[in-house]
Amino acid sequence: SSMGRMSHLLTLLALCLFSSFAPAARASELSQDALAPAEASEEHVLTRAVVAGASVSDGFGLGKELDTSVKLSHVFEAICLKEGADFTPLGDSRFFMDPRGAGKRIIDASLKADATCFIGIDFLFWYAYGSKSEARRLQHLELALSELERLECPVLLGDMPDMSMALEGGYMGRPLLSKEMIPSEETLVLLNKRLKAWVMERSNAQIIPLAMMLGKIRSGETIELRGLRYEPEELPTLLQADNLHLTAIGSSALCLLTADLLVIDQERVTQADFLFDRARAAARLKEIATRVKEEELVAREARKEQRRLDREERRKAREREKESEEQQPKD
Repeated sequence: SSMGRMSHLLTLLALCLFSSFAPAARASELSQDALAPAEASEEHVLTRAVVAGASVSDGFGLGKELDTSVKLSHVFEAICLKEGADFTPLGDSRFFMDPRGAGKRIIDASLKADATCFIGIDFLFWYAYGSKSEARRLQHLELALSELERLECPVLLGDMPDMSMALEGGYMGRPLLSKEMIPSEETLVLLNKRLKAWVMERSNAQIIPLAMMLGKIRSGETIELRGLRYEPEELPTLLQADNLHLTAIGSSALCLLTADLLVIDQERVTQADFLFDRARAAARLKEIATRVKEEELVAREARKEQRRLDREERRKAREREKESEEQQPKD
């Protein structure tokens, strides 16, 4: 019944650290669900999930830590136990150079991939951030939301955090953000208010409370999630030295937070589909990193061999050309 499902939802919400941010289930949707159960043949939400956004989604800095080009999609793969689940990387580290163009390309690619779920943890970041006026930040968010409206699959979006702590961070000796790239406190409130309103209008959209998670890291509060704990003394290890990007542990925490929201919101996603176990998740990520590194070595060798064959082919072509020139009758 719809009441039974509501009490089940509330139980799950109590388990979730960020329950206050989970969109409230609407009574009308619950009663509709009770009348029309999902067909068994319907594709699972994780069949073709895309992990889309800017440098966090692209795994910025994780390659250095794990010694290979690991992306956030690989971290999702490490924590996901669901048979047949697939995570496609659609992160773009150059998103900041042209947010509107990058966002459009990512939504186009998601539609082409027939995505069953869109996970955009940092998809909205550069629409809000960057060197532009406060009014332009709000205009750019509207452009992002109109792009996202083209998606019919479930959409999970990170909200816009206060990243002023990145001014204290360092990447190759200097901060990655400057003061004028950061929205004012008032603008951040307006941006997140608008996002919340947009999400509440849609049955397929949900907010990943990135701002709350980073706020907890900043203020040194314990983070708890389905029995997992991140103690205040280890919170600094969740962020890279630039205070902007996440480490492997931080990325895993963020993916588990997203997984938790999927369990709460998606009827066919259960707690058993994900690994809420930090040590095992870390071990699986290491295994994936090893596999990725091996695949990269094989690909590099194949490219090397192809270049050798191309050089050989060009050398032979030059020789044939020379021979035919020498065989030309002299005047």
